[in-house]
Amino acid sequence: MNKTKKKRNFWFHFGRVMAGLGIALLLMVLYVYLSVPTYSFKEPKPFSGEYLYNPYQDMKPDQWKKYHFHCHSRKYFGLTNGRKSTETAIDSVYSALGYDHYGISDYMGINPHGADREDYIPAYEHGYGLIRKTHQICIGAEKVYWPDFPFMQNLNMKQHTINKLGEHSRFVMPAHASFTKGYKVGDMKWLSNYRLIEVVNPFGNAFEHWDMALSNGHRVYALGDDDMHNITNIHEVCRNMTMVNTPDLNAENVYDALENGLCYAVEFDNYYYFPLTLEQKAKEIQELDHLTQAQLFGDTLFITTSAETMREVQFIGQGGKVLKTEQGVGTAFYVIQPEDTYVRTRIDLNGRNFLYLNPVTRHQSANIDDRRLDVVNYSQTILYWFVYAVAFVAFIWYLIKKAKERKTDEATS
Repeated sequence: MNKTKKKRNFWFHFGRVMAGLGIALLLMVLYVYLSVPTYSFKEPKPFSGEYLYNPYQDMKPDQWKKYHFHCHSRKYFGLTNGRKSTETAIDSVYSALGYDHYGISDYMGINPHGADREDYIPAYEHGYGLIRKTHQICIGAEKVYWPDFPFMQNLNMKQHTINKLGEHSRFVMPAHASFTKGYKVGDMKWLSNYRLIEVVNPFGNAFEHWDMALSNGHRVYALGDDDMHNITNIHEVCRNMTMVNTPDLNAENVYDALENGLCYAVEFDNYYYFPLTLEQKAKEIQELDHLTQAQLFGDTLFITTSAETMREVQFIGQGGKVLKTEQGVGTAFYVIQPEDTYVRTRIDLNGRNFLYLNPVTRHQSANIDDRRLDVVNYSQTILYWFVYAVAFVAFIWYLIKKAKERKTDEATS
């Protein structure tokens, strides 16, 4: 066999192997997409009832801790955009800033760094999508759930992913929901079975998503994160954080606080636009005013912070409507009206630092029942799977038929 023929033979077999791998990958992706059950969604309803649930009613003002759940270290040879973020560098920077906890949430991998510490919370970011980043932060994760839909996702796929991730994680949190419109605002009307949403993220805040969820009776609470990829870039750190009301750093106590809404998101709006040093940022965090009261007396909600005067306080309700605004006050209050389904509070401390409190919500009783909207439609699912199976068998039969015809043609020529 001459060299030219050998070369052709090599590329022929190489092409066949690559084509086989491509077909196997395509079949795997098709299986993931086509195996999703079809859901029927019950009609959502706004919060209602005489009982007002206030997550901060019994909070301890001296127990606020500074938390951060979303940042990336260098993994997979830097392919996942962790760049220069080593675990030790993340430790040193966030420790210098005064954070009590800084969780690493690498893509599709639970980072064991710090697993021997009391404050360790296993977490990872789920999702392969590049065009539409429909990603989730899995907090308190037991293991990685590998399947995902790398291209476009419909409502069934988003709900199915939340449900499956929830089987192996304490919390499933839609991440940077407004970024590349991975989650559409309208999706939040129907999606359920999750407790947290990343409302404050440097790649795009998700207040419309949050209000859509709340307006349709989903009791979800806000977190704020840096979503840091390069620890050596001072502009990427200390953009946002979450304050958690917990007596200590024990993970179970933190989970309880997050579950009950004893937390709030913080946004440092000036940190990207002004060239603050790490020392200056640490000083601002140390001096950051915190929530001291968010208490209901009857139907009146009173808000105070450690600041002598708050620049502006907004009370926001159904549909994201601003119900009341107060400026230059030490104490703000709002009388909750019978038609108010929920009331959340936005605090502008000084024009630079913003606090986003979780909502007071209406319920039928103190025994709060969180409503699931998704129900698997088994008859429709079986029908679709049958159609997919028939189409797949027909396609394979067609390929085999064509291959036989080609072989016959070659034999007779």
